[in-house]
Amino acid sequence: MGRFGADAAEPIYGGLSGATVVRLARGRESVYYKQGEIVGDEADRLEWLAATGFSCPRVVDRGDGWMLTTELRGRDVTDDWSAADRPAVLRAIATGLRELHALPSSPFSSPFPGTPEVVTHGDYAAPNVFVDPETLQFSGMLDVGNLGMGDRYVDLALMYKSLAHGRNPQYGLIPAARTFVEQYGGDPDDQRIPYYIGLDDSDSFWQRVSLR
Repeated sequence: MGRFGADAAEPIYGGLSGATVVRLARGRESVYYKQGEIVGDEADRLEWLAATGFSCPRVVDRGDGWMLTTELRGRDVTDDWSAADRPAVLRAIATGLRELHALPSSPFSSPFPGTPEVVTHGDYAAPNVFVDPETLQFSGMLDVGNLGMGDRYVDLALMYKSLAHGRNPQYGLIPAARTFVEQYGGDPDDQRIPYYIGLDDSDSFWQRVSLR
């Protein structure tokens, strides 16, 4: 990591993508090195998203299968938020998604089927969404390798799953997931929610996506 001028390096859990993620300390700032099969696609999407003014990590360097990005301010939704703050965090998650879906048309396509009506994140889950701990406002998102034009219920479904299925019990599980969808302006009983959750949980679906 000497080429990046780092004083120290700390491996970070890279989620389910299998990517290698390392936090690099450079003086008072931190940057993130990420390497993996689809990192080039993610870098393309991050550069496009940053150009819209949307809050996300900025790509400061990239190469074949790797990129270096800035740190995203705030804390992610899986952090231990106080009981008093949790309702505001849920509202921030919904607000951030509405802001994303209000962006103009993207040149990328979602891997999920459905009408390409809005810019979707494609993995809108609690670890990928950040909130400012002082203002409790949405402060950005990361892991945008699946970003593209798609059905808004893709993102509603994946956050519903993230909140309801036991990984983030602090918010109240299914009632919190339903509240999030309602605060966004969606219908928590829409059948697209279990449909897209089922696709996201399907190994065969992601295998087909990888072959496209």
